[in-house]
Amino acid sequence: MVRRTGAGAVAFVACLAACTLREVVTAPPGSPVLVVEGVLSAVGTTQSVLVQQSQEGDTTVGVSFAAVEMTDLDPHGCATPTVALVEVSAAVNPNVPAGTYQTTSFCPLAPGDQVALRVATADGRVATGATMIPGIRPITVRVGSTTASFPGESLPMDRTRDSLSVSVALTFARALQLEAVRTTAGEDASLNVITDTTSLTLPGNLATPGDDGRTVLRAGAYYVLTVAAMDTNYYDFVRSSTNPLTGRGFLNHLTGAVGVFGSEAPLTYELRVTAPQLDPREGVYRLTGSVRGVPVNVTWDVYRDALVSDTTVSAGDGFCAFVDGQWVGGAVHTSANGTFAGTTWMGTMFGPTAAPIPKPTYLLSGTRAAQGVAFPVTVSPAGAPETVDTLTALQVSGPS
Repeated sequence: MVRRTGAGAVAFVACLAACTLREVVTAPPGSPVLVVEGVLSAVGTTQSVLVQQSQEGDTTVGVSFAAVEMTDLDPHGCATPTVALVEVSAAVNPNVPAGTYQTTSFCPLAPGDQVALRVATADGRVATGATMIPGIRPITVRVGSTTASFPGESLPMDRTRDSLSVSVALTFARALQLEAVRTTAGEDASLNVITDTTSLTLPGNLATPGDDGRTVLRAGAYYVLTVAAMDTNYYDFVRSSTNPLTGRGFLNHLTGAVGVFGSEAPLTYELRVTAPQLDPREGVYRLTGSVRGVPVNVTWDVYRDALVSDTTVSAGDGFCAFVDGQWVGGAVHTSANGTFAGTTWMGTMFGPTAAPIPKPTYLLSGTRAAQGVAFPVTVSPAGAPETVDTLTALQVSGPS
């Protein structure tokens, strides 16, 4: 398949996330099929194209040594409208799939620009495609009574009373995409809506379908909210699917390959989701001290998920917390998962460290005390049992 891509215990996980293509197209059985995936960002400085081919079964493998070129057909005075993309080495960035080609020197893009792609593999196969860059103007993003004044703004949401409303005017675009992703590494989108309308309103108290018993937008979590205009190619890619036996049903706009070469114009905001704090274990905790000689000082603003209970969740599901302050490696502004059970406190903290270097992981444990009473928290590196430092934790506020 191809990606489109009282006293108690508490456990927390905190890290960073990035948006990716998440859809899947399945190549039919038979001879290897060239698979090309690229979605240009109208505001991005790095443009990427993934070149793969199908192999036995329903998997794909990266294609190396391909000649990948993009040409801006409306360069607006850009001196180098045609750019060759460079294959990304796994030694340089192990976090990208094999067969990824990138450029950081492509012409600045504007709505209405047309961009052509040509991929030539070392064995003589050629794939081509083209996209028209979409745009958004104007845009209104409102959460409750707060209307965003500019992209990047942090918007507060009380999930028990507020709704998220988005209204846009699309130019050279086919559809609107709305995505909310927790600011923790490796998580899929909590919310991903694609529509061919230009406005939508979603209540903050959405629940996941099925019986996993979790809210979609969880109190205590920061979300990166992306509002994006999509071109026809990208829209068709995400709304269609492939019959794994016949290969039919997938809306393909490439010649010589399957996949997508499309574009989007994204604008991002931050959602800070809260709810009334009613459980005595909810509230603000502060951790201070040092880890391996590095001073740390972080706060956790803890919220319980409204739709879960201690007896029905697995570790990491019962609570969320905003995590802000100084941690090992620098400042953190993220969110964490957690549980309370018994008297043992356990948690996990990450980095931050710049990619592609893996984030250092530290395990924390201790015994939670009553509000206003300090308690020790030991810190050890993941995979190693020894304690390296002890921090002081204190619940500084909670429900009255």
